[in-house]
Amino acid sequence: MERREFLLSASMGLTASLSRATLGAALGLTASGSNSVPVSIDLGKKTGALPHFWENCAGSDRTVVGLREQWRSDLARAHRSTGIKSVRCHGLFDDEMGIAARGAGKYNFMYLDQVYDFMLDNGVRPFVELSFMPEALASSNNTIFSYRGNASPPVRWQDWFDLVNAFTTHCVRRYGIAEVSRWQFEVWNEPNIAFWAGTQEQYFELYRQSVLAVKAVDKRLRVGGPSTAQLDWVPDLINFCATHSVPIDFITSHVYPGDPQQRIFGRDNAYRFEEVIPRGIDVVNQQIQSSAMPDLPLLITEWSSQNPAFIAQTIKECIGKVDTLSYWTFSNVFEEGGVPSGPFNEGFGMLGPWSIARPSLHAFTFLHKLGDTRLDAGDGPVLATGRADGSVAILAWNLIPAAARADVANGNPVGANTGALGGSGSARRLQLELKGLRGRKRVLVSQITEELGSAGPAWKAMGSPEYPSREQISQLRAAAELGEPTLHVLSSGDSASVTVDLPGNGLALIELES
Repeated sequence: MERREFLLSASMGLTASLSRATLGAALGLTASGSNSVPVSIDLGKKTGALPHFWENCAGSDRTVVGLREQWRSDLARAHRSTGIKSVRCHGLFDDEMGIAARGAGKYNFMYLDQVYDFMLDNGVRPFVELSFMPEALASSNNTIFSYRGNASPPVRWQDWFDLVNAFTTHCVRRYGIAEVSRWQFEVWNEPNIAFWAGTQEQYFELYRQSVLAVKAVDKRLRVGGPSTAQLDWVPDLINFCATHSVPIDFITSHVYPGDPQQRIFGRDNAYRFEEVIPRGIDVVNQQIQSSAMPDLPLLITEWSSQNPAFIAQTIKECIGKVDTLSYWTFSNVFEEGGVPSGPFNEGFGMLGPWSIARPSLHAFTFLHKLGDTRLDAGDGPVLATGRADGSVAILAWNLIPAAARADVANGNPVGANTGALGGSGSARRLQLELKGLRGRKRVLVSQITEELGSAGPAWKAMGSPEYPSREQISQLRAAAELGEPTLHVLSSGDSASVTVDLPGNGLALIELES
């Protein structure tokens, strides 16, 4: 979309030379008046801080893919565009990383240094997931995924302790305690399901050995768990740590909107699909607060969706409930199910194959542009914020209840990247009544819609090629970008009406500058 400039003279009265509908028309969207939603925003009324907790971490495939060119370019862009501060990878100790492939006490940190050096050189810290079991230490051949990460307990616990201790010592020597003390160390991944071939009791021993090994290097280093699927085992781990005087610095777990609600809430169909993540987090917070360690921070280290409106709604609903909400994943260099195929495969990632942007990348780019202070905007589908420079950033969306649940839950871009999620709903007109402009006149509007921010329509127009030519890849990359925002100029005055028309699952960023 080319940058365009409009003159909009608007106020709370009826003297505007352009009506509210003019701005909506200028955006190229229409909505029926019967589906209009008024939203009052007081730019002078602060309602609290807005820490960007969703930027603290993003997920990745196993650690060794950090050696690949596309992963590295994707990480650089994701950090630049979305502000992610750390990356959590599986498979740190898989044999392909070489760390303990030669056996107990025979360590090789060459690949580790190359991956971690790149992260840190590009402004991103490791979020250390201590997994999986080196084959030489493993008690069985239970493996997961196409890359065969070993999911079994060790034959000897001392060997695991020594490995984790040597790894931590190496990191502190290489990067310094001032740096490494800012990392998080998480023990394993989803031990309550197929990622762990042992029992819960054996996982707790794994946790104990891991935290003791890390803190033997320096007590300032932070360790947590249980890194479970479906928000499981949280009270159990806290009770274990409290009973056995085992250190724990934070709680981690995972939740996806399609998770079985019986496991999380004790009954099926307890909440709407869109409510599962925030309501599930409420359950875990209650478990923590009623435990022997009520002040433990909660970090959600996996969740996902390709629906821009769903992402925005989830972030808003989780404000104040979690310290970290780590999106899974930033890149489609992702091989849990084998080598991915096609530009619109069902794998995770803000960036798809050939680094083609997906709607999720743009959604997190919009979120990154929000300020650090919340402004009064009520309970509607809006998040209004003030920035340190005095400008204002407002996020607005039109979330349609989902029907294609599996597609949304696993981030499948085929099912979710254009907003056509299988739900029923129509365009919505948001009437933003702005108070306290204080000289802010310039309005920049950006949108993610079915036609903006997705290469899907362009790919279909090409005939949906499984292996696009190099020229087609360039075209798809360009088609996936949003382009410049539209610029509108308000007349002088302390109040104004701004109308934004959003299609189903559309997301808009409205920026007000002086």
